[in-house]
Amino acid sequence: MLNCIFPQEMKSLEAGYMEETHIPSALLMEHAAQGVLKAICRHTVPGDEVVFLCGPGANGGDGYASARLWAQCGGKSIILEVTSNVSGDALLNRSLALDAGCMFSDISPLAFSHASLIVDAMFGTGLSREIDGVPRELLLMARESSLPCIAVDIPSGLHGDSGKCLGPVLHCVETVTFHRPKTGLYLSDGPEYTGTVTVHPILIPRHYGTVSGLSCMESEDLSAFLPGRSPTAHKGIFGRTLIFAGSEGMAGAAAMCASAAVRAGSGLTTLLCPSSLLPILQVLVPAATCIVLPEDEADRLHTVSNALAHADRAVIGCGLSQNEKLLPLLKLFRDAACPVIWDADALNILSLHPELLPLPAKDIVTPHPGEAARLLHCSIGEITSDPLTALRELHKKAGAHVLLKGACTLMTNGREEAVNTLFCPALAKGGSGDILSGILAALIGRVQSDSPDLSTLRAMQCAAMIHTLAGRRVAQVCGDDCVTPQAVIDAIRLRP
Repeated sequence: MLNCIFPQEMKSLEAGYMEETHIPSALLMEHAAQGVLKAICRHTVPGDEVVFLCGPGANGGDGYASARLWAQCGGKSIILEVTSNVSGDALLNRSLALDAGCMFSDISPLAFSHASLIVDAMFGTGLSREIDGVPRELLLMARESSLPCIAVDIPSGLHGDSGKCLGPVLHCVETVTFHRPKTGLYLSDGPEYTGTVTVHPILIPRHYGTVSGLSCMESEDLSAFLPGRSPTAHKGIFGRTLIFAGSEGMAGAAAMCASAAVRAGSGLTTLLCPSSLLPILQVLVPAATCIVLPEDEADRLHTVSNALAHADRAVIGCGLSQNEKLLPLLKLFRDAACPVIWDADALNILSLHPELLPLPAKDIVTPHPGEAARLLHCSIGEITSDPLTALRELHKKAGAHVLLKGACTLMTNGREEAVNTLFCPALAKGGSGDILSGILAALIGRVQSDSPDLSTLRAMQCAAMIHTLAGRRVAQVCGDDCVTPQAVIDAIRLRP
């Protein structure tokens, strides 16, 4: 486990480390350039021509140093500068690049004509205003070249904190970021441009300093949080999951949620359903039991209340419909003793009935941007352009844990915030959210942690990562477009 870091935090952390150890900043820059060189080697062959876009600050200094290292490896380095008026470590590395035989070229489309790769080292995480003038012209020219690009620390034009575009941004095949991942790589527009994110060390110890950024789980962490089963384990140990989902025309949502819960290790899984869905669900999910909802309202309330009393966790909403007659049942789920995962139509009903909010702190709401916009009474664009603020507003309103779906899913328990740094476009398909809710339900109460609230957040992180990894496994076989929800369920693994 580690944390993403906000750019200002990174600046302070670097300054504190250098003051404490007396290590010069030029040495950290050299280590950063070595990381960029390794990335260049992954995308080129020896002797290739590489164009380096260098800005005036420390990011440009990384670019000059990388250009020198590539030239010293026998490659051809072409440097395009925003300005030659640089200072400090950037000036030192500019001079060293000149001495190493790097070619400094005028800004022209011809500069890209024989290159195999672009290295974007113009602005890094310090950019705070719209790009204009020569830098904008240079980025547009680089984009027109259609060459693959490696970004140094963060693609130029992305805001280091928020990930918002501040001008033209190059679509990168890889971003080499230093010491810790930066928040802007995963928020808003970030995932669109970053490509594969590689975190390269620069002498600073991995866990040096206190960092308040977003918690990031790595695939290796899954084994620590989800240890293997004891040889004497029985189904009762892994909990009872109650799922209230599905309606006419939407039985598949209930089936996918329940199938994912079973696949992810739920000990006992039960579906609440109308009688019309019973034969369908018992065929689709034979490992789950079903409780039929009575037609009489009093009997229905009693049945649901009794089912909740025996559940260790519950899910409500997948394909449920927004029938107003469901409102009394939602109130039972709100008052349940077990943690409840609120998804899909349950969230849409909550948005129409704010008197049901806030929910208990132990519960989890799992909106996608459209559902989040309905809960917050704003536009979807406001959610996607500033998802971190949306996450915090959702917690204030819902009172529960929040899992805000997106290219990089965000999560919070109100005190700590987390991000799933993996993304999988193959999951952009109906049914994916139902699967995630099922996985999450199976993990609630199983994740190892010192406190219940933290354990729930860790379960959310584990579920998001397990879901993404399953999607990626299937996509490797059949491509992003052809991934089906059932294939994702079949690919679920609790440990890498």
